[in-house]
Amino acid sequence: MIFTDWEGPWVLTDFAFELANAIFNNPRFFSNLSVYDDYLAYEKKKRGYEAGYTLKLLVPFFVAFEIRNKDVEEIAKSLTFFIRDAKISMDFIQKNWKVAVISTSYNQFLKISASKLGFRGFLHGTEIDFDSIEINDELKEELKNSIDLIASLRDEELYKYLDELFERREIKEILDKVKVIGAGEKAKILKYYCKLFDIDFPIAIGDSISDYKMFKTARKLGGIAIAFNGNKYALENADIAIVSDSAIAEAVVVYVLNKYGVNALKDLNQRIPEELKEIYKKSNTKVYLLENSDFEMVLKESQNMRVKLRGSAGMLG
Repeated sequence: MIFTDWEGPWVLTDFAFELANAIFNNPRFFSNLSVYDDYLAYEKKKRGYEAGYTLKLLVPFFVAFEIRNKDVEEIAKSLTFFIRDAKISMDFIQKNWKVAVISTSYNQFLKISASKLGFRGFLHGTEIDFDSIEINDELKEELKNSIDLIASLRDEELYKYLDELFERREIKEILDKVKVIGAGEKAKILKYYCKLFDIDFPIAIGDSISDYKMFKTARKLGGIAIAFNGNKYALENADIAIVSDSAIAEAVVVYVLNKYGVNALKDLNQRIPEELKEIYKKSNTKVYLLENSDFEMVLKESQNMRVKLRGSAGMLG
């Protein structure tokens, strides 16, 4: 069975990033919230907090700007951009294996984008009903006015301000309404399906900090972790790194792993299925077994491709 993140391996769009920019018109705000997310999950290791909870932290600010479900859905329709050959690759994978998409993305975006790609498997995303949340005008104005301030802060000042903000009772009440999919939830969902379907070789695909626990769980259960244009957090916990401008590389690697095993990746070009050969040849792809590779070199190549394809979103954790 294949378990995959959505944004990065299949979708170029970082929807939360794009939605925040469209509403707040301040890219630094989202970047700082993402830095805070990395800090809480990977450095402070705050109890009960998981990497990827940026999607949860954003909700009070969206509510302050009176964002509703239909607004998110309309923006999702216009902001869905897939990585090259995504449909061909996903169709091939779905034809041969069960697939679960496990994403931090808001369900509104996940369902719309997955439908566009013709995805037929299991979908798991962050659940939030924006229509059900109301806050008073005073809190709305305070949150709106905090956008530029948060964008201006750095390091300890940023962490202190956000710690205090998110500990407030009225903010906590909003956060409690979000059923978020973060790193821990991704790992639990993978484990659930492995038990349900008696999977003994799970393949996990991801690209960022929210995937590292899913990677660890897949490996612990006898499977493989694949970083697709991964950042440092993903690569540190992966077995295989794919650096590519095309999603076809994912179908090829998944096929070779399932049919021939890990060592066959050393002769990958001799194992490509006939129906994917021509498309794969046109891609700019490198595949690395990380235990035998120069990590810093792979990280640099992966990060460069990540930024080339996804722009500013590629710099996020």
